[in-house]
Amino acid sequence: LNPQPNSNSITLRGARHHNLKNISLDIPRDQLVVISGLSGSGKSTLAFDILFAEGQRRFLDSMSAYARQFAEQLEKPEIDQLQGLPPTVAIEQRVSQGGGKSTVATVTEVWNFVRLLYAKLGTLYCPDCQVPVEKQSLSAIENTIRGHLKKGPVTLLAPLIRGKKGYHNEIAEWALKQGFTRLLVDKQFKDAEGFTRLERFKEHDIDVVVWDSRSVGVSPTSQKKSPIPNLPSTIDQALTIGKGLIKLFTADKKFILLSTQSSCPSCNKSFEELDPRLFSFNSPHGWCEECRGHGRVPKRRQHLDTSRFDSVLEAEMDADRAIDRMDDGELIECPACHGSRLNPTASAVRLSGCGVTPQAVLAASRRDSSTPISTLGHLSINSAATHFQNLTFTAARDTLIARDILPEIRQRLAFLQEVGLGYLQLDRSGNTLSGGESQRIRLAAQLGSNLRGVLYVLDEPTIGLHPRDNAALLKTLIALRDQGNSLIIVEHDEDTIAAADHLIDLGPGAGRLGGEIVYQGLPPRSVGVSPTSKRSSLKFANSPTYRALSTIITHPIRGTRRSVAKAHPFLTLTGCHANNLKNVDAAIPLGRLTVLTGISGSGKSSLMHSCVAAVFNRQPKAVKSFTKVTGEKSIKACFEVDQSPIGKTSRSCPATYVKVFDHIRALYAQLPEARMRGFDNSRFSFNTDNGRCPECKGNGRVKLEMDFLPSTWVHCESCNGQRYNPATLEVTFRQKNIGQVLAMTIDEAAAFFESQPRIAHPLKLMADTGLGYLQLGQPSPTLSGGEAQRIKLVSELTKGRGTKATLNNAFFAQRNLYLIEEPTVGLHLEDVQRLIDVLHRLVDEGHTVVVIEHHMAVAAEADWILDLGPEAGDAGGQIIAQGPPEKIAKSKTSRTAPFLKVALHL
Repeated sequence: LNPQPNSNSITLRGARHHNLKNISLDIPRDQLVVISGLSGSGKSTLAFDILFAEGQRRFLDSMSAYARQFAEQLEKPEIDQLQGLPPTVAIEQRVSQGGGKSTVATVTEVWNFVRLLYAKLGTLYCPDCQVPVEKQSLSAIENTIRGHLKKGPVTLLAPLIRGKKGYHNEIAEWALKQGFTRLLVDKQFKDAEGFTRLERFKEHDIDVVVWDSRSVGVSPTSQKKSPIPNLPSTIDQALTIGKGLIKLFTADKKFILLSTQSSCPSCNKSFEELDPRLFSFNSPHGWCEECRGHGRVPKRRQHLDTSRFDSVLEAEMDADRAIDRMDDGELIECPACHGSRLNPTASAVRLSGCGVTPQAVLAASRRDSSTPISTLGHLSINSAATHFQNLTFTAARDTLIARDILPEIRQRLAFLQEVGLGYLQLDRSGNTLSGGESQRIRLAAQLGSNLRGVLYVLDEPTIGLHPRDNAALLKTLIALRDQGNSLIIVEHDEDTIAAADHLIDLGPGAGRLGGEIVYQGLPPRSVGVSPTSKRSSLKFANSPTYRALSTIITHPIRGTRRSVAKAHPFLTLTGCHANNLKNVDAAIPLGRLTVLTGISGSGKSSLMHSCVAAVFNRQPKAVKSFTKVTGEKSIKACFEVDQSPIGKTSRSCPATYVKVFDHIRALYAQLPEARMRGFDNSRFSFNTDNGRCPECKGNGRVKLEMDFLPSTWVHCESCNGQRYNPATLEVTFRQKNIGQVLAMTIDEAAAFFESQPRIAHPLKLMADTGLGYLQLGQPSPTLSGGEAQRIKLVSELTKGRGTKATLNNAFFAQRNLYLIEEPTVGLHLEDVQRLIDVLHRLVDEGHTVVVIEHHMAVAAEADWILDLGPEAGDAGGQIIAQGPPEKIAKSKTSRTAPFLKVALHL
């Protein structure tokens, strides 16, 4: 199965990392390579833990020891040899780690160029008077100063430093040489003599005191007797130092800005020169002071009081934490900036190019045909692409400046459209994006980098993407390859596998049964095998991917579909209007499997989470996203199953999350040996001191800190990796101590505890969802999003089910509603069938299951489908078709129909 090494390939020899079984292979460069296999077969280990991690590690090794201490050190994989590895970039499916201020526009750097465009070509309007600012004469500035002098003492300052980091000792030295003795440093007056250097990595503002009315004996009464000496020349000197800007500190201790360039002709208010930082909601220069750049504020306390902090950075971090901790129901749109995140001055800047601006933007600026930046962020990527594509400038100077900026904006927006994200708004928060959306945003950013000779490692880029949009994504990936790059993609999607230049299939099983190369070469379709053909090859019988692609699946798998008659009871929601939903009426049959389908961004998640789940939200002040609901009393409880992590520490594991470990500890505590020694349940917890190993604190591993090398985890020699102290390990059940039980796979543990229904039943359910390869004690942070979701599903299935061991027992008569979003994430084609069986068994118990899914095998198994669309964003939000799959497949307007028709072989 291993080709001969060649000069244009990545040569890997003796890979034994995790469950890989000493594999060796040559991966062709400058090609699109897909790695497939069952969940847990070793795909991510090969792609990310070896190829990507080793590429990053070698890059860091080329840096100085000083530079390496600031970078995360990566573990060296267990391999004998790896040659021909290009520079590597990983584009993973993780949910964005950015805070609420991270947006689609900032992540893709679109906003950087928008800020530059508005700073260079924007027209500043007075936020109060809504008229363009104009130049102000020297005499007008003098009259303003004289007016304030009549009320009390005035200090005249010239700005020197604006938002720049550094010690700034040289500023004080310059001031002394020029004869100035006082400075205004970060809004505090200080002497230039004996100046103490500032914090180097903090932004500072520094003004020099040019003139103080008190120092020259000027008072409100003295002005009436004699004119102020040399005031015009003093103002001129200050304007020269401040480059057209001066600042007054008045008797009422207020700072007033005066400018020769930007002043409102109506109210005489002056403004600083436009700067890109003014349009950044991550900077105090630009953010709205009410919401500090978040666009939303808490309901009860709309102003984020951060005055108690010593620095802007501390205040910003506290505001970020306060917002990020809150649920959507606790936040409202900021009343000051109306969600634009920017302060009034920034929001008032308009761009006066000749473009086709969407009506929503024009409506927000009826007094002028120009586009305010405050409303630009509310546009979808599709609308923004149209706007900037048609944006032109008539003045020669403006055209010259925009020549290099507009193509960057247009290119990035086009890339986002290519990867199927045109429905997202530019100001959509990064932490609200799904894993698939986050990955495709990073993919679009890489497309804009125009790099060559790079190895891109991607983790299921088709996640969350409708089959219709797969073709556009594949076109993007092929374009990345054709630029001279190598692509290695971990993927289960049939279309992506078919488009690959080279397929590597790992197996034959998962976990300890995987880690081998069972097929390598052209994809099965390329060698004459397709899902519509019954041809198979004994030569590749161990390849799960080859086997799945060469087997016809007839839907429904059980042979019959549950009927939904007219008199069938429904959970009915009327007037659903969350996000882009257009007052739709949704009816979900009770006790049936319902699948929500539609283009990404069509409104599926809004319907499920913001409407259906909201019916069972017990918060009294929650905003209702529907007008009426019926049938909800037939449902006892609602459970939402998402893909967020099940735990952040290494002590969290599948056994503890599904509570099966509680029963295992109780079993060991009841054993004669344990009772004789006085051991209770807590003795068998690796989170308490009395039973765990004192050396590794119950981790089974010890962390070693190493200078200039990555921290590494080594096997605990004291307990031999078994987490517990010797006395605890002496208690055995069927000749296995509790440390050995945690090392078992879920499949092994299900068989081992077959006589214990409380333990065996949850383990069997996890095995049925394709998780049998995981170890009971596997640290939660090592689980993928799909694995975490399926563990959550099992946890919900086992809640309140008593001790009954069979699924069909009358004990399970309670009726719950399960809301599941894309459970096929990370699942191989063979595992999808096992998941479908679990969903059917859940419905057989009488529960109602609603699934959001793009996988047509799941949609073809539904009893009822709600297809949303027809497109995404504003062009979606409607129920296009509803009914059994056969009815949806015949729809002329449904974007899902053609693909469902293929899955049903109609």
